[in-house]
Amino acid sequence: MNAIAIEPSFPLPVIIGVAALVFIPFVLTALRSPASAPFRLIAFGALLCLLLNPQIRLAERTRLDDIAVILTDESGSNRLDGRAATTAAAAEQLERELKALGEIEIVRTTIGGEEESRLGDAITAAVTDNPRARLGAIFVISDGQATDAPLFDRLNPDAPIHFLKTGRADEVDRKVTLLKAPRYGIVNEGVDISFRIDDIGPDETALEGRGQALVVLRVDGEEILRQPVPVGAEISFNAPLPHPGRTVIELEAEAVDGELTDKNNVALLPISAIRDRLRVLLISGEPHPGERVWRNLLKSDPAIDLVHFTILRPIEKAQADNALERELALIEFPQDELFIEKLTEFDLVIFDRYTYRGVLNSYHFDNLARYVEGGGAVLVSSGPEFNGYLSLAARRNFAFILPATPSGEEIDDAFRPKISETGERHPVTAGLPESDYWGRWLRIMPASKRAGETLMTDEAGNPLLIVNRVGDGRVGLIQSDQVWLWARGFDGGGPHGELLRRISHWLMKEPELEEELLLAFERSGALIVERRTIADTAAPASVTTPDGSVVDLPFAPDGPGRFKAEIADAPRGLYRVRADGLFSIAAIGLAAPPEFENVVSTKTRLAPASEATGGGIFELGSATALKIPDLRRVSPRGRDRAGANWAGIAAREAFRTDAVSERPAASPWVWLAALAISLIAAWLVEGRGARLFRGS
Repeated sequence: MNAIAIEPSFPLPVIIGVAALVFIPFVLTALRSPASAPFRLIAFGALLCLLLNPQIRLAERTRLDDIAVILTDESGSNRLDGRAATTAAAAEQLERELKALGEIEIVRTTIGGEEESRLGDAITAAVTDNPRARLGAIFVISDGQATDAPLFDRLNPDAPIHFLKTGRADEVDRKVTLLKAPRYGIVNEGVDISFRIDDIGPDETALEGRGQALVVLRVDGEEILRQPVPVGAEISFNAPLPHPGRTVIELEAEAVDGELTDKNNVALLPISAIRDRLRVLLISGEPHPGERVWRNLLKSDPAIDLVHFTILRPIEKAQADNALERELALIEFPQDELFIEKLTEFDLVIFDRYTYRGVLNSYHFDNLARYVEGGGAVLVSSGPEFNGYLSLAARRNFAFILPATPSGEEIDDAFRPKISETGERHPVTAGLPESDYWGRWLRIMPASKRAGETLMTDEAGNPLLIVNRVGDGRVGLIQSDQVWLWARGFDGGGPHGELLRRISHWLMKEPELEEELLLAFERSGALIVERRTIADTAAPASVTTPDGSVVDLPFAPDGPGRFKAEIADAPRGLYRVRADGLFSIAAIGLAAPPEFENVVSTKTRLAPASEATGGGIFELGSATALKIPDLRRVSPRGRDRAGANWAGIAAREAFRTDAVSERPAASPWVWLAALAISLIAAWLVEGRGARLFRGS
């Protein structure tokens, strides 16, 4: 290809100045002598060419093939119902037909996605990663399900995008959609959840008149409801939150005949249940130096509402001593209100060196025992008063829930508290810091354990801390009133705050302190199952995999009271794990991936990109009966780029410049000669005209 290029011999401002100086006399002379104007014009042009030095540029070019991009969808939804085979067969046949056209470079690219299909990004990348001047067409072979859209400002308007859709024309799929799904709730108050079941037909149209579908509701893996509900209607219910921590709500709808997949028939909602406020009732009896330890600990926690009473002597004795009314309690002890009317409102009741004073009667203790069996919590911190007929252990309608009975007088010998073998595995005492350097306590109450687990002892093996489950509730027993020595730093002190906090929160069923716990979660693509137990061994876990199969997963020791199992490179999906009556659920990838939220093939998501570039939308059919559109060359400037059964590839006629050479358009002597000759001719014309004028 040839072109004219200018390479001035002098700076442009000089050339412009010279041209302006010459142009003015030229105009004046042309007005005075029009006959010589053409020669002076030639002289002016020759002067400009001499100054501008025009060059003839010769370029050697090679025509380049047009580019056709074949983008195949290998996402999870496009592997359903034989779509993968259709996609592969269509890509191979399309490539053969493009090669048959000739002068086309074929670029194959794929887009995957187990959790989402970003077809929009893939199309945008196909446009921007290939030379715009060579891009002739983009063929997208997909089911049309995309979680994003192409960036229209980055599309090439001269390159059509053709959408070749996989999938059948009579597809049906059922899905469950959570409409109201809170992530947090209050224990025992429940949460309102709403959902809808839809049957989806071709191009994501909702099918009408589908009747009812059977729905199963599970809470933490346990089925609590099985009921038919109308398809297409919003259904609401209140989900119970019986305990703090994580509660997993599952909704599963029965499969419909011929649907594409049942992966979107299940909706999973993990809810974190928290207590609104923790209410603790602290009853103090015998005054002792450690009384303030409990109060200070509980008052320092902003999440705890503390009600504290100290009972020193019964009202009857005060009256017998002729005590003045002002010498009695400032506030009358509301025993009936606390232990009958409002007892269930408390999360924990603590008796700190309480001695029977006749203030609480047998009915109160009966109600207190029923409160524990129904799910409440009681902690007894005892001292010398624990032995004798005034002890709580002597109240027969209450003593049966205590894990131990007194076995003698207090032992007033110094000892260092020790964590028992069971305590090393129990989360209440496991990992307490600096256990080898704890300070000494000076008293322990000997007791005979009847039930529960001994977590701490003295150096002689006498139980110091015992915890037990009674019915749905929990009971704790501390056989010493010397914990305050740790708080004062005596003999080096100890972790009194952490110990008492753990005891209290275990009694109030804090999930992180459960001694029997099963956890399942993902780590770097692997399924990790952890088991916490106070037993010496752990039975294998039963794991239900995403494809519905059940495998036994043995545990390996991972520390005191801890066991661990792993499935490396676990397939993506939902896993249900059970072991020793415990349940946990985990998801590799997203629990509800957008990729399988909608799986029916559709034109609606990619149609705007095809329409914006003049491309076509074609139904491929099946792998055994493909319907590939005919391929044609079209003009990149025209809008007729696709028809009912044909697809166009823009003929871009792009080229590559291999070499460029230049030579002067003419020698400077040529421009000088032309300048001289034209000036002489103008002079002659003007001179002849003057002689003719004088002769007349």
